[in-house]
Amino acid sequence: MSHIKSKNTSIEMMVRRRLFAMGYRYRVNYKALPGKPDIVFTKKKIAIFIHGCYWHGHDCGSRYAHTSQSNKTYWGPKIERTKQRDQEHIKELEAIGWKVIVIWECEVRQDFENILSKINAYLQKND
Repeated sequence: MSHIKSKNTSIEMMVRRRLFAMGYRYRVNYKALPGKPDIVFTKKKIAIFIHGCYWHGHDCGSRYAHTSQSNKTYWGPKIERTKQRDQEHIKELEAIGWKVIVIWECEVRQDFENILSKINAYLQKND
């Protein structure tokens, strides 16, 4: 567990590098907001969370979202609490006027260019 990264994951770095190359400037793991979003555009009030399918309990059916076969009594409630906490953070952010984008690991791995174009369109729309 100590080797599992909570920030600067390969998926996050892919998205961040491409956004930076597209000319966007952002804050990373912004502690002033609930949930410390992975990418934050402070002027546009847009927060992006990049969730790993396993750790955030995504029901996508990809190989990244498998359920743990060992110690189910520990991992089941832990993943459920993570999902609940994610929803709480999104509600808190929206309540204070922020727009929230959630990107899943499987989406980035399967269709990276499409995800980037959606983010780009959303950011341009909110200029």
